Order: sequence, then structure tokens, then C-alpha cells
Amino acid sequence: MNFLAKTAMSISLLYYVLVLGTLWIGQMAGLHNDIWELYDFPVQPASPPFWALLIGLLVTAVALACLAMAYAAVWRILSGGRGQDFRDLSRRLRTVGLGLIGFWLGYNILAGGVQHLIVIGTEVTDEFDFSWDPLDLDIVFFIIGIAMMAISQTLERAWLAEEENQHFL
Repeated sequence: MNFLAKTAMSISLLYYVLVLGTLWIGQMAGLHNDIWELYDFPVQPASPPFWALLIGLLVTAVALACLAMAYAAVWRILSGGRGQDFRDLSRRLRTVGLGLIGFWLGYNILAGGVQHLIVIGTEVTDEFDFSWDPLDLDIVFFIIGIAMMAISQTLERAWLAEEENQHFL
């Protein structure tokens, strides 16, 4: 099970980095005009403004870095075995929570804000469907992130109680 989870995390992160990275960087380099398909917009003859593409690339990079941070913490949890210290486990779960919340936030900035930036300067925007739902299925990342943060606080208190018992005995 451990191997399966690590493989799935590695493949998914590699996939997202390659697909989204090549999409944004290729668009900025003028190699293609696929950015419109990312947002289900009709293909335009011109590329979006360079600064809008740069913002999209930066937001994507931050979102993927947050996901990588969460994956790395899960990887360490899975590698730690049963004898993990409560305090270390607490820190790792907090990192998972922060990473998932950061990924959710980055994804929503991409889905909500960046789609408006890439159409600046486009003559006709009536054809564009600016659909964004912050409560879509991806809200699960936010909810699980919050839950991980709450569990990490409980484990921190457990570590403090365990440490106090060690000194008492």
C-alpha cells in the first residue's frame, strides 16, 4: 500500500508539472496557442498578454510547490513506520494541511482570477464562459487540509502529555 501511494503521488505530480509547465511556458515562448483550451475558451488568433501568462505560470508554480510539499510530508509519514514521534507526526500533518490548502488556493486563483487576466486585450469576450465554482469538488483539498491541521494540533498536545509523563515517571 505504501509503494502504491508513493507511486501515485510521484506520477500525479510529474504529470501536473509536465502538462501545466509546458502549457504555460510553451504559450509564453509562442510555441502554441493552447491556453484557451485550458479554460474552455474559443481559440483566439493572438496569445494573451505576456504579463498575464507570467502570472499564470507563477500561480501554477506556487500551487504545484504546495502540492509537492504536501506529498513530501505524506511520503515521510509513510516512510516513518509505526514508531513515529508524536511531535514529528504533528509537524508533518501540519505541512500536509498547509500544502493542501495552498494547492486549493492556487487552483482557485487560476480558475477564478487568471482566466480573466488572459482575456485582457481580446476584442470580443462575449464568447467566453467565465465559469468558476470555489465549492466544486476540489474543495475537498481545503477540507482535508483543515482536518490535517486540527489533527496535528491534537498530536502536538499528545506529545506534550507524553513528555510530561516521561518527566513525572
